[in-house]
Amino acid sequence: MLTRDQKVQITEEFAKKAKDSQSILLVDFTGLKMSEIQSLRRELRKSGVEMKVIKKTLVQRILKGAGISAFNVFQYPASLAMVFSPEEGIIVSKNVYDFSKKSKTLKILGGFIGKNFIDAEMIVKLAKLPSREVLLGQLVYVLNSLPRTLVGVLQGNLRKLVIALDQISKTK
Repeated sequence: MLTRDQKVQITEEFAKKAKDSQSILLVDFTGLKMSEIQSLRRELRKSGVEMKVIKKTLVQRILKGAGISAFNVFQYPASLAMVFSPEEGIIVSKNVYDFSKKSKTLKILGGFIGKNFIDAEMIVKLAKLPSREVLLGQLVYVLNSLPRTLVGVLQGNLRKLVIALDQISKTK
């Protein structure tokens, strides 16, 4: 059992982490084996992300200390783990979503990007987005196709004019 001073120290430490993090995910790890939790933590550490299992009362205090006071963590009946990410939430959500597809017992409950709460459905949508490089490639393709299409349309009118003039010359 933790003493009051230890709880205050833990709360302050994680409140600082929550402030420094770009995104925080809340996940339900009920039903996961310890080996699965350890493998998830290893995968997350590769991306520079940290996952901590914390009691709900401390989570509530941590969020309040981070400036997120309008959120009630007790709406979730399950055990919670917090995933702190110093980078954008998309990277974290991809890692956690991929692991949840494998394990079938890990559930994403929601999260915070900045100080805004995002529900589980939106986090799954973010996780399904292609990588930044793929999106940039698609954008370049679309931007490149617009001038090509315009040139094709303008050439189409010239072709029709040439065909019409050719038919007129053949008939005369």
